[in-house]
Amino acid sequence: MEDMISKIVDMDKKARGITDEAQQSKIDYEKEIIRKKEKIKNDFLERAKERIRINKQTAQKKADEELKLIEEKNAAIIAALDKTYSENHDKWVDRIVERVIAE
Repeated sequence: MEDMISKIVDMDKKARGITDEAQQSKIDYEKEIIRKKEKIKNDFLERAKERIRINKQTAQKKADEELKLIEEKNAAIIAALDKTYSENHDKWVDRIVERVIAE
């Protein structure tokens, strides 16, 4: 009888050991899952930040190019207006004076 009780106690100890190991494995797996989840999240955020940085550079480059084209167009318009003024300003002044005097 004592042999049987001793075997039951031993089996109980083994069962508790197995249960404890299983519990520890469960805790370890949960920690590993949390760690992997954080790594995936951080990797995703880093890739997103890199895409944003690249998109920002691309948008800035495009805006700079458009600004340059607008400035060139404006410079051409200003040059044309300056040329028209320098060619015609004497004529315009004469017309204005004539109209003021004629009234």
